Amino acid sequence: MIVQLLLSVITYGSLFAVITLALNLQYARGGMINFGIVAYLAAGAYAYAIVTQEPPSGLDQYLFGFDGPWWAGMIAAALAALLFALVTGWPTLRLRGEYLALTTFAFAEVFHSLLLNERRIGNGSVGLSNVERPVPEVAGIAIDESGFFAVAALALMLVTLLVFHRLLASPYGRVLDAIRDDELAASTVGKRVGRLRLQVFLISAVPVGLAGALYAMITTLASPSLFTAEVTFFVWIALILGGERTILGAVLGTFGLVLFEELSRAVPFESVRAAQVAASVQHVLTGLLFIALLRWRPGGGPKGDRS
Repeated sequence: MIVQLLLSVITYGSLFAVITLALNLQYARGGMINFGIVAYLAAGAYAYAIVTQEPPSGLDQYLFGFDGPWWAGMIAAALAALLFALVTGWPTLRLRGEYLALTTFAFAEVFHSLLLNERRIGNGSVGLSNVERPVPEVAGIAIDESGFFAVAALALMLVTLLVFHRLLASPYGRVLDAIRDDELAASTVGKRVGRLRLQVFLISAVPVGLAGALYAMITTLASPSLFTAEVTFFVWIALILGGERTILGAVLGTFGLVLFEELSRAVPFESVRAAQVAASVQHVLTGLLFIALLRWRPGGGPKGDRS
């Protein structure tokens, strides 16, 4: 049981850490408040599922299933998240602060509603089940799937961490810091602020799309119920918990929060009703933690309140 708990923490901690790292790049370094980052994850998961899913048959209501290999699904997932970031980033990044937050949240909710109600995309609320997952084997010998996906998620997180670290340590990262600290001054010296902000959106979308594909592999499901606003709030809590502007803090905050949730799920309950109550209490405690962190963290509020 301990081994399984450890593998779950590594797997889901790594996947959500990828999203937190993307949020760290957008908000803590780029100064952009994105409350719709879960949509990148959903776009990646659904793109992977559609590319690898068998053509519709029987009671299936989705229109497209290309029965492609898993690697083609991974490429499609990255491109889908990139396309969503491009389509939503171009109009929304003209906004600032809470207006940007509300608009990105609205785009994510519209996308979620589309997936939920348009059955021709992914079977509506039922979703796409039995999503293709590669058979893990070494030299023709099958290996444990839980361990394989834990290593795959950890590898994706480490690559994302390394790429973002190198990016932020470069002159490009210093330009992002300058835009965050004083956008007017950065534009005055010739920096194309709008283009750079859009680039940050696009760069951060790719690993989140890949995380979505891996998430679909692990759960073998792409369903609207997996990609709600709760995921966005979860990674925001993880980012604030670990500390802004620090890549390592984003990772540690995410793993700490995932460990808390996995431990709470591991507690045995005598009835289904008790388990449901415990799950509700867990959500309440997570929300209270978010409010407390926003209230008492250094600075006492959003980025703009520190100046």
